[in-house]
Amino acid sequence: MADLSCDSIELSMLATIIAIAISEDKTLDELNILGNLITSVGSIIVTIAAVEQSQASQKTNGSNQNNG
Repeated sequence: MADLSCDSIELSMLATIIAIAISEDKTLDELNILGNLITSVGSIIVTIAAVEQSQASQKTNGSNQNNG
């Protein structure tokens, strides 16, 4: 997995550069499709992270209740 330990400014600049590079020489329809695809992928990634965080939290809370 790539190391994503850059600060928020660097990450924003990277996202901007990627967006500009991907957008070059695309039609409006292609840009809309790509934008929606990237948004969908991002939403799914955030959903996966939320579920995994919730499950980890439940395991931690469960083991704390068993110890207390």
